[in-house]
Amino acid sequence: MSLHKFCQRLVVTVTQERSIMEACRLLEENNVGCMVVEDNGRICGILTDRDIALKVTGKGKDPEQTKVHEIMTADPVCISVDKSLHDLTSLMHSHHVRRVPIVDGFDEVIGIVTLDDLIALIGDEMSDIGGTVSEAFFMGTA
Repeated sequence: MSLHKFCQRLVVTVTQERSIMEACRLLEENNVGCMVVEDNGRICGILTDRDIALKVTGKGKDPEQTKVHEIMTADPVCISVDKSLHDLTSLMHSHHVRRVPIVDGFDEVIGIVTLDDLIALIGDEMSDIGGTVSEAFFMGTA
């Protein structure tokens, strides 16, 4: 399966010099749990709501004074859009990550895939398989 399927939604981005308060507003406005951090149009990090909870709120830092670059995950694991779903799941497993930006041939972010996306995809696939088996059973071909 192509990773193009995961490139249909807008990728929310933020610059590394923005405050965590500004980043939180972007997360809320776009109803997402993570965003790509860019520097001069290139990915340099990823920021998640979990990063904010643990590294800002949990440490008692001021979200208006704390900058994105202070808590982001720098140089995140990325995957090329021409790789397979198997490549993606292997990458996520080996690097213990739940979110992976998808890049094009110029290393520009064109999508992002999350573990939740994969679970939804597997659920859809299992439903399709169940429907096929059920049809075959009731038609007497099983």
